[in-house]
Amino acid sequence: RARAGAGRPSVVAAAAAAAERGIGAMGDYCSVAEDAKVARAKLLLGEPLDELSKNAVETLDLMGHGGGDEGAMLLASALHINASLRQLNLRWNNISERGAEALALALRSNTTLTSLDLYCNSIKDSGATAIAKAMRARNSLQALSESSPLQMLDLGWNNIGDRGAGALASALKANRSLRRLGLEQNTIELSGAEAIAAALKTNRSLASLQLARNPVGEAGAVVLAEAAQLCWSLTTFDLMPQMTGRCSTVRSNLSLSGFSIPEEEYAS
Repeated sequence: RARAGAGRPSVVAAAAAAAERGIGAMGDYCSVAEDAKVARAKLLLGEPLDELSKNAVETLDLMGHGGGDEGAMLLASALHINASLRQLNLRWNNISERGAEALALALRSNTTLTSLDLYCNSIKDSGATAIAKAMRARNSLQALSESSPLQMLDLGWNNIGDRGAGALASALKANRSLRRLGLEQNTIELSGAEAIAAALKTNRSLASLQLARNPVGEAGAVVLAEAAQLCWSLTTFDLMPQMTGRCSTVRSNLSLSGFSIPEEEYAS
């Protein structure tokens, strides 16, 4: 009887064969493993990639089924030439800075995407910085052509710290199209909060800013709250602090011209 998978060399077998040929087994193992990841991503994204190539789709929801970095890079290649996609959801896809950098390059040339959701991946500061640079480049492209502006960007829960927040803040200063920015559940502290606050003082397009559960501290919260009052377009601003281990509950509400910032510490 033929065994399942018979006739197809396994990753281990390929590495062993490479060792016999005098090639570093570990290097060959990694190469075959990467090829397997790409093959899996192509299998997952076969139909979406085909639709993108035909300019036949405007909304693509790949939450949990985007194929990781390899999938992000395949989608990025398609986005360079696609002229139909407006919304792309890549939540929960284990995308690192490598995949984010590929998507950022696609953002520079793509003229239709208005919404990019990367919530709960791991793009870190490098990925956030690449996307921030792409936002600035896209602003220039928008001024020279009839491209659609990026209006929604969700980077919540991505291990983004002060460096990434600073890069995004710099992009926000010159941006006139982004309406929602999600940065909740990251690792942004005081200096990142100060950079975002400085951007809020000049930005006139942002309507929603999500910064809940970042360790900005009391000083960071105050500087953000003060800056938010100067951003007349901002109507939703979530600055709920991180949960603490204190056995107490404190509730206060700071009114900011028609909306509010909840400040809560929950009992452990």
